[in-house]
Amino acid sequence: MRKLNFTIVLFVMMMLVIGCGGQKEKAVVEDIVAAAPEMTNVIFENDFVKAVEFTLKPGESLPLHKGGKRAIYSLSDYKIKWTEGDQVTENEWTKGEAHWHYAVDHAVENIGDTDANYLVVTRKDMALPATEGYDISQDASYLDTDHSENIFENDYVRIIEVNLPVGEGQPMHQGVNRLIYSLNSYTIKYTSDKMETKESTMETGDAHWHTADEHAVENMGETEAHYVIFEFKK
Repeated sequence: MRKLNFTIVLFVMMMLVIGCGGQKEKAVVEDIVAAAPEMTNVIFENDFVKAVEFTLKPGESLPLHKGGKRAIYSLSDYKIKWTEGDQVTENEWTKGEAHWHYAVDHAVENIGDTDANYLVVTRKDMALPATEGYDISQDASYLDTDHSENIFENDYVRIIEVNLPVGEGQPMHQGVNRLIYSLNSYTIKYTSDKMETKESTMETGDAHWHTADEHAVENMGETEAHYVIFEFKK
């Protein structure tokens, strides 16, 4: 009887070992842009941030991949299935909404009827340039509420949406290190305490970077200037 019990225990242990050995961890994609070039478009990158547009058609998905600390801005209405570890959730986002994710491996699937189009701005590890006394509390969302709206904020970023009608402008205000993303095509005059005044024409989907400064903006074109500002605090 003892021999039989020992044989049974040994058999169970072997089955457990075999079972554990057969359970392989899911592979995690290191670079989702390289793995899914048809769904991604890098529109801007420097030492501090990386901005990528994602477009997933209904039924398309992104495999499990790494993601850093990042802000997300919805460019369309969409519905996705979000997988993070053992947790699976369904989320619906509306065009113009913004949210934040901390660094975590995740997978995404478009389970809706529309394209999932969104912008991801990932904060890299390099420290931001010194703000040199410029104060985020003196930015456009405080000093020009007629044209600017704070749509999201946490300890890392403040996201401001700006709508500047033709011929109108923003008074001098301060801004810290920031990425600007154009939601339409427009022409503005930019006046800064760090550079000469200049006119710039932006196209839909353009992105550029500014370090901290004090500046004013005037819409010189024939269309509304509509853009999003990602002001990074750290």
